[in-house]
Amino acid sequence: MAAEPNPSIQPEYLSFKELVENLRSYVREIRLHKKIVFASLAICLAYGIYHRWMSQKVYEAEVSFMINEEQNAMSGLGGAFSQFTGLLGLGNDINLQKILELAKSRRIAGKVFAVKCRIDDHEDFLANHLISELEKDGKWANSGYLMTEPALKGYRFKEFVLGQFGSLDNRALIRLHELFLEMLSTEVSEKTAIMKLKVEYTNEKIAFELATRLYNEMSNFYIDKMIEKQKETFSDLNLKTDSLKTLIDHKQYKLAGIKDTYRSTWLYKEDVPKTILDQEIRMLQIVYGEALKNKEIASFALETRTPFIQAIDLPIIPLKYKQLGWVKSILLALIIGFIIGAGFISIRKFIRDQLI
Repeated sequence: MAAEPNPSIQPEYLSFKELVENLRSYVREIRLHKKIVFASLAICLAYGIYHRWMSQKVYEAEVSFMINEEQNAMSGLGGAFSQFTGLLGLGNDINLQKILELAKSRRIAGKVFAVKCRIDDHEDFLANHLISELEKDGKWANSGYLMTEPALKGYRFKEFVLGQFGSLDNRALIRLHELFLEMLSTEVSEKTAIMKLKVEYTNEKIAFELATRLYNEMSNFYIDKMIEKQKETFSDLNLKTDSLKTLIDHKQYKLAGIKDTYRSTWLYKEDVPKTILDQEIRMLQIVYGEALKNKEIASFALETRTPFIQAIDLPIIPLKYKQLGWVKSILLALIIGFIIGAGFISIRKFIRDQLI
């Protein structure tokens, strides 16, 4: 007796067959209306060639650097230094990500923009040079789709003193910082602790200036903030030792004057002022000695704990650049053109079949 077909398999077989047949019908439809595909290919190819022809070189200015994490040996000052660490507020932790985040801050960017430099035989604030290039690209006064900042059109910084800006100056600074962040990228290697800053822009000189000056301002700010408390402590101790030295000198001159006054007398009571002054001088000298020792420890600690940011590779002109290649541009245009043409024909057929 012949086996009867399994009814549960039949629908799957038929649906797969229908799917293949539908695909074939769409392929036939595309072949039948291939002129539409060719038209789409031609339009996209023309646009791809135009886009490649008009595309600008994007220059890359990259700075790689590292921070010195080594701590020098304390030698004979080890014990005293360990007692003094709390006073100085020193720490061993170095947050590499925090350093890179500083580069993105508006405060550091403002210091970079405030620098004057010569570009194309014209000396001006780096901010104004950048604004001029952004205006050429149509990005400066635009803050989004169908949105503009008309007050910023033609704007230039006349003076660049952070903290003394007016409302319009602040708006310009905020806008400039937003556009600058679009050019900036940062990277840190967890294995080697090497950090990188990269500025990408269509103007080679501006990209170079932004990257190098950003590195300088960021490293200087980081170092100053890291040793701010230590410097203040050292400054206070330096002032204290100078004051004690002046006071000791004054007491010694006063003691010498008393000795000269009572040089020819032999009364014991006349030795009392000299004895008191001599005791005061000895006490001050002990205090001065301790203060001087603390000052030396503070100086040594400040030198050994000051972070040292070392540049590994700085950008040099000519900078490397990237630009969309001809082959890639044409291939992308052909692929997009075919997808648009075939997609249009397929959608039109699908709608027509649904209406039948």
